[in-house]
Amino acid sequence: MDIIPIYKLISKHRSSIYNSGKWTDGIKAKELTVKLQEYLDVKHVILTNSGTSALLAAYWVLKKKFNQLTADPYTFPATYQPARLLNYKVNFTRMIPAGKQSAFKVGNNFDLVVITHLFGQPNGLLDTFKNKKNFIEDACQAFGAKYNGKFVGTLGKIGCFSFYPTKALHSCGHAGAVVTNNEAYYQQMKVFIESGRLNGKMTENTALNLRIDEIKAEFLLYELADYNERISIQRSIAKEFIKLIPGHQPFLKEKSNCYHIYSTFSLLVHNRKKFRRYMDKLKIQTMVYYGDEILPKSQKKTYQDLTSSIVAIPCRWNLKSGEIRRIKDALKNWFI
Repeated sequence: MDIIPIYKLISKHRSSIYNSGKWTDGIKAKELTVKLQEYLDVKHVILTNSGTSALLAAYWVLKKKFNQLTADPYTFPATYQPARLLNYKVNFTRMIPAGKQSAFKVGNNFDLVVITHLFGQPNGLLDTFKNKKNFIEDACQAFGAKYNGKFVGTLGKIGCFSFYPTKALHSCGHAGAVVTNNEAYYQQMKVFIESGRLNGKMTENTALNLRIDEIKAEFLLYELADYNERISIQRSIAKEFIKLIPGHQPFLKEKSNCYHIYSTFSLLVHNRKKFRRYMDKLKIQTMVYYGDEILPKSQKKTYQDLTSSIVAIPCRWNLKSGEIRRIKDALKNWFI
């Protein structure tokens, strides 16, 4: 019996760019930019070499207005580390509800807030922040997720995406994008990301080379073509699994006004070690997103209710029917 892995990256894509020698600054990046603008219904998209670079560009352009950032520590550190690099004062606060009660209250508009959409789930904080002007979105795990009919990543000042291979929409390596409807932010970030160039001419602005390459843009175009179909399949599989999982499951909920893509299927279980041993015997891979080792030391106690019990199981569009049955049987037998 084969192991059912969390991730199984397969693609029938065959690159025409690879053998062309046109690996940078070509037509595929331009084509992908237009496709993403159309898909997300956003005015401006700038492709980057990673989700971290997208966040760095967002924090850089907003540094003139904000010098403090409020972030949830329960995320991959790339959410807030670029802000530290730019000398923001980073204030951590729990934004994920504890039990059924909201744990975060909106403060003033003087601090920048980064709202993270974990595991493909639109963050419920959008209900609170919809009339605020001081937030950006880390949508790195949630391309295609929706809130009130609009794509996450397009609702704040700026949205950031990652196309790392473990993401639902992914490239063949590191890649990302930063999006905005603000013309001024777009122009400034584009110069920052493209080595200081503006319309092909070099400026004296502070800048880095954070651009995507053509091979990865080409791969993303291929993946984007049937992305909606794959996410629909993934959602259907997730719904089957959810029916078998009792109790409070904050990361599996889908509000009526939202569209969850289940990029990572994370549930809470009692006695996680025993559950993982059980799944190992059945050759079903599990992973922990996130344990307390991901958190800053000062924040570990804040999230013990989650870090002690969260575990991810396979839930991907390319699971075979036999694999789905095996996972469903495993869940039934565990929770009965």
